[in-house]
Amino acid sequence: MISGEPPGDLSERQLILYPGEQSLPFTDEGVDAFRTASQEGDHKDRLIGEGILLTGLKPGTFAHMTEEWLEREGDRLFVRIPGDRVECTVSPGRRGRTTSGGGYPCKDCKRLRDGYWTLNGTLQPRRVPVPEPGVARFIEAYFATHDRVCTPGTVSHRLEKIGERAGFEKTVSGTNLRMTFGKMLAEKGFSSDVIRQVMGFRDNHQGKVMTQRYFILSEEHENPIYHCGEETDSGSPCGREVFFPDQTCYLHGQE
Repeated sequence: MISGEPPGDLSERQLILYPGEQSLPFTDEGVDAFRTASQEGDHKDRLIGEGILLTGLKPGTFAHMTEEWLEREGDRLFVRIPGDRVECTVSPGRRGRTTSGGGYPCKDCKRLRDGYWTLNGTLQPRRVPVPEPGVARFIEAYFATHDRVCTPGTVSHRLEKIGERAGFEKTVSGTNLRMTFGKMLAEKGFSSDVIRQVMGFRDNHQGKVMTQRYFILSEEHENPIYHCGEETDSGSPCGREVFFPDQTCYLHGQE
């Protein structure tokens, strides 16, 4: 239920970007099984399982989410990831305490960041839409009665257990869910620039390369060939192939 070998029609350039085995997204069957297993668990299983699947957030980021991160814009819910350092209070502090009675930094924030959490290496701040109203309402309901999620280690452990309950042969990680979310965005027809920003990649070559993987994984688009599209002297669009959907060829400004 996790995607396997790359399709046989991928070019050599596309094969370079094809994710490693441990980073592959779920198949449609895998998505359904994982969501069912998330809903069959407790309220935190559903929050973590469906929440990460439908936001693409990394487990460490999701673990530090608070109610302040949630923004309503009409009928849509967004998760705004802060750009500033925030105090980490996700740990219960000692064994047996619930997260609602915690308020201590997780071990990574305590050891590496003086008790604070910040997002490194990706765009910050940024807003991530929650695409399904039912999941959006569940996230809001959770934070109406809870002030934190849990530690990053607990998030990853719960994802593994949900995957086992769903019948996955391979261990499920946050990377699998993140790749699945990016693939969903590509299949829905979002532009590469929108996907890049939602996933938190910077506007540089590396960021575009990372974004390109989701188009390669998109089954619905069948690994399309991208063309320059710039107007030529004859008035017709340029048909030269380019690597990324929003690029132009070397004759029309591509670096």
